[in-house]
Amino acid sequence: MTGRKEKNKIKKCPLCSGGMSDGTTATSFFIGERIIVVKDVPAEVCGDCGEAYMKSIVVDRIETLLDKLEDLHSEVSIVHYEAA
Repeated sequence: MTGRKEKNKIKKCPLCSGGMSDGTTATSFFIGERIIVVKDVPAEVCGDCGEAYMKSIVVDRIETLLDKLEDLHSEVSIVHYEAA
C-alpha cells in the first residue's frame, strides 16, 4: 500500500463514453423463424445512451438457455434470465 487512496475508476461506455453501472436488460434473439426474448439479464448499462453490455459468463448461460429452448419448437419464447 502506498498510503494514497485509489480513485474508483468509473467504467466508460465504449459507444458514447458515458458512465456504466450494474443493471439489467432484456435481449432478443432471432433463430431461424423463432423469436426468443430473455428478460432481467444482468449487464453493465450506460447511464447516457442506455447500451447494455453482458459479461462472458452471462453470455455463456444465455447460450445454454437458447439451446434448451430450441428443443421446444415454439415460435415465440419469453423467459427470465433467473429461470435459466
